[in-house]
Amino acid sequence: ETTGPITVCTSKTRRVTFLECPNDTAAMLDVAKIADLVLLCVDAKFGFEMETFEFLNMMQTHGFPKVMGVFTHLDQFQTAKNLRKTKKLLKHRFWTEIYDGAKMFYFSGCVNGKYLKHEVKQLTLLLGRVKYRPLVWRNTHPYVVVDRHEDITHPAKVEEEGEGCERSVAFYGYVRGTNL
Repeated sequence: ETTGPITVCTSKTRRVTFLECPNDTAAMLDVAKIADLVLLCVDAKFGFEMETFEFLNMMQTHGFPKVMGVFTHLDQFQTAKNLRKTKKLLKHRFWTEIYDGAKMFYFSGCVNGKYLKHEVKQLTLLLGRVKYRPLVWRNTHPYVVVDRHEDITHPAKVEEEGEGCERSVAFYGYVRGTNL
């Protein structure tokens, strides 16, 4: 199982880093500060959650990056009429919160634990072609993005002093925005 950020080279000059945002206010705030593009995944059977609206509000205060909706679990609807009605309601609600005409993708379901290949291919083609606009807030506020951290305390010190000993931690990442 993959944990942490995943970076993919989409061309000679562009890299895309994927971060999964946990359902935690502090993590949402951090992601809202650094994201160029947000894939907002929504379970279509359940609808929008309160945390979704909180995250959208945080993004608005930090420059509002490009947002795309990804609606999943569409295979759980029994009738085509109910599916069409739900898609229409979700689309109107999404456009109300973001902007009219915001991009949306519909993932109809999973086969053997994976989404359908042609649906994923459509999404990846768009992700490779999307253009990002510079965000004023981000360019005027410096911040540090930490990819990973390691405890570099010597094991003998931990053994000697116990779990309450003073530790040394190394953070790996990069600085974005203006100079610190």
